[in-house]
Order: sequence, then structure tokens, then C-alpha cells
Amino acid sequence: MGNNDYHLVTLNNGLRVAHLKVSSTLLVHCGFVVNSGSRDDGSIEGIAHFLEHMLFKGTHKRKTVHVLNHLENVGGELNAFTTKELTSVYATVQKKHFQRAVDILVDITFRSSFPEAEIQKEKTVIKDEINMYLDNPDENIYDEFQEMVFENHPLAHNILGSEKSISQINAGNLKDFVQNNYTADNTVFVVVGNVSLNRTVEALNKFMSDIKLPGLIKNHNYQSIKYSPKRVEKPSDFTQSYGIMGIPCYTDTHEMRYPMILLNNLLGGPGMNSRLNLGIREKYGFTYHIESGYSAFSDTGLFHCYLSCEERYLKRSFQLIRKELQKLKTNKLGKLQLQQAKNQIAGNLIISSESRTGLLLHIGKGIVKYGHANSIVETISKIENITAEQVLEAANEIFHFENFSELIYFPEP
Repeated sequence: MGNNDYHLVTLNNGLRVAHLKVSSTLLVHCGFVVNSGSRDDGSIEGIAHFLEHMLFKGTHKRKTVHVLNHLENVGGELNAFTTKELTSVYATVQKKHFQRAVDILVDITFRSSFPEAEIQKEKTVIKDEINMYLDNPDENIYDEFQEMVFENHPLAHNILGSEKSISQINAGNLKDFVQNNYTADNTVFVVVGNVSLNRTVEALNKFMSDIKLPGLIKNHNYQSIKYSPKRVEKPSDFTQSYGIMGIPCYTDTHEMRYPMILLNNLLGGPGMNSRLNLGIREKYGFTYHIESGYSAFSDTGLFHCYLSCEERYLKRSFQLIRKELQKLKTNKLGKLQLQQAKNQIAGNLIISSESRTGLLLHIGKGIVKYGHANSIVETISKIENITAEQVLEAANEIFHFENFSELIYFPEP
């Protein structure tokens, strides 16, 4: 992910610009990546995500319909997303429409007008989105599990917020959120595609001539979590049982994060040959969907195992998950097993790096969070340096079963 060939410059208004020239394409992928997400919501949970929606609802010179049509009328795409720690607003266009993309991206990111009528409409839309996720057990159980594990930590609450918190949002606090979070130290504009750095800088200077980003250093309130394991079972309207178990884990800068990535990929990653898939789905047929995951944040992380199944198989499946975890604590990987695990991760990384939008987001995230985005060569080198001893150490540091939390949904009779 990322590339050693990207160039990083800073405009007079304080904006950092990362540029990666890709000549073998007719497209340009570009956009803002901001080191601000739901963890920065403060007292109004969901405001970072609500703001992302409102960026498309009109600026001082464009109505909603003009925002939405600006790139689609020339076959381009305009999109955005919010995570726990990041927000991105980005576009994909033909190279001849690059200035058009920069124009709309700058306009919606820094000149949105937040009309009252649109705010009220979007409250209804997002409340409906919240209810949609509540109807999706895969999404709902993971969100609730994070709230349970992280408790009062800024990472705990749902990215969407709640109906109650969304009702508090107004134009004033949206403007304040932009002023406090979309700052020079927090923001980078990334370009990946067939356009020169000079043309990129010219376009940004043209459309940002009246914008000077606040230079204040944002306090992200990074803090360790106060964790105690919990076990919760609750009835649901779903026809299956859903279970998740997990524990806080390494941060995204911890020296053991790469062994943990390999450990997770081996155990329950995307491959059909994962140990959980082979040992539970393929061997016993207890479940259609079983996985593990490792999410790393700035001040903590989360490892989890998840499955859905008939209620009668849930207890046995959890026992089998622990059995697989125990194997990783006691049996050091052999040379062939370790190399195969490394090859699988490296292959997945190379495949994902072919997504130029993914590359844009990787470069932006690396710069706003760490000041540098690793190239795919650098990342694969770190993976190749993982030892079997480190994998065993990670398993023994993290997999303490008495400290795992569990959340189970079971169907009401």
C-alpha cells in the first residue's frame, strides 16, 4: 500500500498535498483525507458522520442537485465516508475533468452552507440509517460489542450516533466541527492518477484562493481504555444466533501489530483456508459465516471472533474457537506454515493496492496519522520480518480467555 514515489508539498494556506503520478490510466482519483472521525464527536455523538452527509447538501454557490450532478454529468463519481478516526471526501474522474473535481471537492468540504431545511431532512435519513443497521445483526452486534468493550472511551459509541444525539445537531455546531477538525495539521489532499503535480497545485490554488486552514493542533484525546470483561446474552427478533467474543489489543503503532495481523489472518481472515473456517464450518458444518478481525486504533485495538449459527451450535462453536486460539498459544508455526501465512498476506496487499481509490486513502491516512505512508514494498518487508516466536508471543499476550468479553444474540422462542 502506498508508494515511495508520491510527492508531498504544502500550499501557502497550510494544506498538505500528496501526489502520485500514474501514467497508465485515463483517470484521476483525488480527495481530502481528514484525521477526524466519530471519536472526535465530543458531546454530540454522530456529528462527524452527519457532517459527511451534509457536505453534499449545498454550498454558498450550489444547491444539492448541483452538487450531486457536478461530476455525474461527466461520468465521474463523488463519494465520502466516516470511520472511528478518519473522514474522506473523494472523487474519480477522467483526467480532462480534474479541475472540475477539485472545484467541487473544495467547495463542499470548506464552503458548505448547512441549510436548515436540509439538516432536518438529513436527520430523518440518518435515523432511518440507524434503524437499518439495527435490523442487520452482523453490523449491530459488532457496534454493540465495541460499546461494551470500550465503554466510556471516545471509540465506544456508534459512528452514526443515536436518534437522540442526532436531534441535537444544528448548523452552528456543524460549522464549529469543521473549524476545529478540518485544520492544516489534520488534513491532506491526495491525488493518484494521470495528472502532474504542477497542475494539481495550480487547481488547488485556484479553488482555495480564499481559504486559509486553521493551523491549530487538534487534541484527539488519545487515552488508554479502562477495560473489564463482560458477558451479555440477549433475545432478538433474528432467526439465528449471533455471537462475538473479543478483547482489547495492540494499537496501530505497536511493534507487535504486524505479528497480530498475521495471527488474525491465519486464524479467521478472508481466505477460505482460515483455521476457523476449516475447523468449524468445513469440519462440522455448524456455521455459514465465521471470521476473526483485528482493528487497530491510535490508542488501543480490538481483536474479535464472530459467527452466526443455529442456537444449538453456538456453545460448541465458541468452544472450538477457543480450541483454535489455544493451538496458536502452544504450537509455534513451522517454517512452511509461517511462509505460507506471509505469502497470503502479501498477495492480499498486492491485490488491494491495485485499487487506486484504496491507494489514495492509504496515502492520506498514513500522512495525517503518522506523517508518512508506507509503500507496499516497505509493508511486505515488515511482514517478511515476522518470526514464529513473535506470532507465538502475540497469541500468549492477547489470548487470555478469562479476559475475553462475549456478546450473544439468541432468537426469542
